Amino acid sequence: MQATLRQQGGAAVLTVPMAILQKMGWEIGNKINLEPQGEQVVLTPVKRKARGRKSIAELLTAIDSKEIANLNASISELTSSKAVGKEVW
Repeated sequence: MQATLRQQGGAAVLTVPMAILQKMGWEIGNKINLEPQGEQVVLTPVKRKARGRKSIAELLTAIDSKEIANLNASISELTSSKAVGKEVW
């Protein structure tokens, strides 16, 4: 299969046929590495770094209770003041 390089602004653009995208499992917006090897260019998808999954319990254990107490103290005037307009608490 052949494709043609074309110019778009200051870049050279190579259109990848949809059949190749589907065969490779690529989607629009995927990042692709281009690596020259002699007379060829090898295209490989950028591997996403796996992110760890944490449960809600694990996330909650990371909360500093002193920090929450300081935050509550710093906004206590806001939460205990009377409504001035049409606020609803």
